Amino acid sequence: MSEHDESSVATKVIERLSSSRPTELQGVQVTRDSLLREDLGLDSLRTVDLVIELEDEFHISIETDDLDGVRTVGDLVLLIEKKSGAPSA
Repeated sequence: MSEHDESSVATKVIERLSSSRPTELQGVQVTRDSLLREDLGLDSLRTVDLVIELEDEFHISIETDDLDGVRTVGDLVLLIEKKSGAPSA
């Protein structure tokens, strides 16, 4: 079993997203259903920064193609779980 379980992956992703939002979106709650671009304001540059941080945090490599179907926080959590070998919920 990986050192990261599902709840720790989701918690860390949500914490990272909560701290990286633009000022005008600081009051928006981050949940697994939050849309990365529409709800949380992640543009291309912020997405690249987030991916780099998550790769370092979870010791994984995320390719550009891996992000094709990622629209929500939950999608991102599932991708990280798959890449890191953490069990999914």
